[in-house]
Amino acid sequence: MLRPNQSPNMVVYPGDEDVDTVHLGAYTSGRLVGVASLYREPPPDSLRTTTAWRLRGMAVDKTLQGSGFGAALLRACLEHALQQGGTQVWCNARATAMGFYRSLGFSQKGDPFELPGIGLHHFMWRTLESSR
Repeated sequence: MLRPNQSPNMVVYPGDEDVDTVHLGAYTSGRLVGVASLYREPPPDSLRTTTAWRLRGMAVDKTLQGSGFGAALLRACLEHALQQGGTQVWCNARATAMGFYRSLGFSQKGDPFELPGIGLHHFMWRTLESSR
């Protein structure tokens, strides 16, 4: 979904098998229509171990974008990180998805950057707060 022109072995990332890593899927009528992975990982500008989580590999079937599947996946990731004592979720967001992330409380930090073969991205993050 996210990188249809890459072979499956090119979308396996360091940390995919870590005990803290969570891979989520969204389904409709038994069909996988969205994915997201969440890793316990400090942001690149952090010099110390933190309680940050990295959102990676988030994608929704193009024909269903805007239908709420992505928002549901992202909210599930945020809730998981919060339940695990997380204080921040961050990601490298595609430039085309910035509005989506902003609508769910993420902020941009720094200048846009190019990921070779993938496109323009922005570092985005969101602080997590318990509603209790």
